[in-house]
Amino acid sequence: MKTQDKILDAASVLILEEGVSNVTLEKIAKRAEISKGGLLYHYRTKESLFQELNTAAIREFEEAITRYLSEQPNGRGAYARAYALATIEDIQKGGTHRSSALISIFSDHPEIMGIWKEGYARWQQQFDQDGLDWEEAATIRYVCDGLWFNEMAGTTSTSAFAADLLHKLLERIDKEEGV
Repeated sequence: MKTQDKILDAASVLILEEGVSNVTLEKIAKRAEISKGGLLYHYRTKESLFQELNTAAIREFEEAITRYLSEQPNGRGAYARAYALATIEDIQKGGTHRSSALISIFSDHPEIMGIWKEGYARWQQQFDQDGLDWEEAATIRYVCDGLWFNEMAGTTSTSAFAADLLHKLLERIDKEEGV
């Protein structure tokens, strides 16, 4: 595992265990089993580490979307399908400690919401150009987002339900398209 991943994982676990305001760079370095100097090499401040935690989550999600887009035919609903499959993957991979930590960061660092607003604006633009009716696109988008946030908040495990529901929504698009 790369040092940066070890640091992000350690920060995520500590945020969930102790709360974002109680997390220090020293605690993160100790949990990641690196020196504080090693941590500071990658992240000069706790805020920069928190920003990277959010940026990494968005980047990994967008990489999954891109991968799914490359594995399927282009056309009507291709982006919605890739978005749904990336959501299912994210929920099923079980890395929810990183995602759950994001909610905690928002409470103490509301400026980080800007990173997510930019991501959501990009994703909405792609949905708008995907060729689906507004209702189809909104249904897929909000089901994905709702299931992801539910899983992230840890209220209940939805991975099996999420996969089933999203696949059924995608089948509707395929039937309309004659795929």
